[in-house]
Amino acid sequence: MNMHIYAFGSICRGEIDMGSDVDLLACTDRPAPNIDTEKYSLYRYDRLKALWKEGNPFAWHLHLESKLLFSPDGSDFLKDLGSPAKYQAGTEDCKKFKILFENAYKELMLSSNSATFHLSCIFLAVRNFATCHSLSIGNPIFSRKSPLLVEPSLVIEPQVFEVLTRARLLSTRGYGESITPEEVSAAIQAVNVVPHWMETLRRSILQ
Repeated sequence: MNMHIYAFGSICRGEIDMGSDVDLLACTDRPAPNIDTEKYSLYRYDRLKALWKEGNPFAWHLHLESKLLFSPDGSDFLKDLGSPAKYQAGTEDCKKFKILFENAYKELMLSSNSATFHLSCIFLAVRNFATCHSLSIGNPIFSRKSPLLVEPSLVIEPQVFEVLTRARLLSTRGYGESITPEEVSAAIQAVNVVPHWMETLRRSILQ
């Protein structure tokens, strides 16, 4: 079986902290039941080529922020693919993440049950919205802090953004301190600026 292995994500950006893990990609030419998909993102070569042709955000992420760890013959499969096609789905993807935010915020306002999950969804929505927007204007930011790094940035207290980040880690990895009721209340108040920020961010590309 032919295989290439890459690292990508925060470790390649130098954004390592106590909540970081190592994102690993295994590229193969056939099914690989021996590869633990809890530890590796497993993609067939043909699927990655298709993502490149689509200009998919994940293709751009790998193109810009992956590091080759293993090659059977010294080749670099991802590098040899060249640049992905232009990302065309910015408007559609941003609408999708705006809806995700609205639904999570609504559920959070209705009940504190599953608050950590809803805060995690809010983090995912604002981060991916900012990332998709940045990619659509040709200045991609894949950092988990992308909402704070785009222009205009999301104006939110650092401690609240840390709560959203922590909620994401708790929901996806079970890592971190529990979110307190006080932190939930503070987050609810702080993120009500998100819809206006999203509209302003997308409007900025028309100016």
